Amino acid sequence: MRHQWTAFAVALGFTLTGHLRNRLAMAMIVFFIPTWIYLVRATALNKDITFSSSALDVEVVASMNRTIQVSSSLHAVTVIAGFMMFMATFSARDMDLRLVLAGYPRLQLLVAKVVALILVAALLTGYTLALLQLSWPLAQPGAVAAALAAAILAYGGLGIMAGFVLRSELEGFFVVVMATLIDVGMQSPVSNPAGDQPWLSLLPLYGPAQAALVTSFTTTDSFACAALALRWFAATSVLALLTFCVRTRHYGRPITASSSPRRLRAD
Repeated sequence: MRHQWTAFAVALGFTLTGHLRNRLAMAMIVFFIPTWIYLVRATALNKDITFSSSALDVEVVASMNRTIQVSSSLHAVTVIAGFMMFMATFSARDMDLRLVLAGYPRLQLLVAKVVALILVAALLTGYTLALLQLSWPLAQPGAVAAALAAAILAYGGLGIMAGFVLRSELEGFFVVVMATLIDVGMQSPVSNPAGDQPWLSLLPLYGPAQAALVTSFTTTDSFACAALALRWFAATSVLALLTFCVRTRHYGRPITASSSPRRLRAD
């Protein structure tokens, strides 16, 4: 058990260090999210629109300007989370192989990435929620935060899986950008006013988008709706673990008290 915790701590340290070294992602967090929200606030129309939520079975009347701000916030955080987790996973693949060769358990290596994703989700959620609150007082800040966090976890899990599956950084960036662009566009009541297509419920942002849009303006309970995205988070995490196990099936042996990565390299 002690060696498993050691393996987890080492893997988590490597993952967090990789995130901190990703200067583009850090810049996107600091500048892209507030800039995107401000541009929408400054340019979008302020007229009221009416939209229905099929997931929550409620009709909402809200400002188009504020509605687009919510959708844009979801787009921003999912792109950043997906990109960060893809880059952290993709750039660490060689290191992960070395750790497996040194005897580190595969499960601990993946759990470290998931824990790092949870920390990233907490940071992005708090930051984005504060920016939205500065724009206007949300009806249910806690529920909006839950929707943002669920969306981040869904696309962060997708980023981890893509990091193990895809072969180049360009492929990963394209997949993350296009997936979030299509998903947000289909879930937005402005770009897709009907929003009644049955296949929309299969997309990662179906629950979080409807929960965030409804709870930004009403007091409707939406936590169960936002949690629908956790199915994507769980599925992508499991697929990432299976892919990692397949890629490293010929490597690795358990860590023992008398062995360490340094000793194994020396041999």
